[in-house]
Amino acid sequence: MTSVVSAALAVALTVTITSCSDDKKKPDAAKCDSVSLPMTDIPTRTDQEPRLRLPQPQGWERTTKLDSESIRYAIRNPGLTDEGFTPNAVVTLQKVSTDVGHAQAILDAQNQQLQARLKVKDLKTTPAQVCGSTAQTTSYTAPAMGKIPARSATSLAVVYQDGDINYVSTLTVQTIKPDNPTYATDSAAILKGFQILPPK
Repeated sequence: MTSVVSAALAVALTVTITSCSDDKKKPDAAKCDSVSLPMTDIPTRTDQEPRLRLPQPQGWERTTKLDSESIRYAIRNPGLTDEGFTPNAVVTLQKVSTDVGHAQAILDAQNQQLQARLKVKDLKTTPAQVCGSTAQTTSYTAPAMGKIPARSATSLAVVYQDGDINYVSTLTVQTIKPDNPTYATDSAAILKGFQILPPK
């Protein structure tokens, strides 16, 4: 059931949108926030895809149950499992139509889909940047699904633009116990240290 919940969140963030052009911010490693955690390089599937890097705190382990064309990487912390739910962090990557240029329109569409498909509550957004790319942090409460109680989630969506290549990547962390101090510290570091960089 946990896998289904995570997959639903990731799928809800898939975007197909067209809009006007906008100034494009190129990602740069010098603009990335650093954290004192081991960094994992998420495998790319084409030479054009941006490189994604994810902090991996102690106790968080790789899980491949969710891997798909859009869900590229996921980690979970079994030590924090409560009421049958294991806190997790899921990374997605989607190529966006080449005529999309307005980063904020893509980010706004992500939140519209969250509200329409998952009926999330208490949605709050904050502008952000990831390695110089336009980004947005969104926190919300996902409703209960079956035996899984309502979950607290934070999603960091980043728009990668380089010439005619456009991608949107999301990192979503979720738990049913947001006040757990270990989860609070770990999830904040995972979100802060997430990186999106040009291909090598």
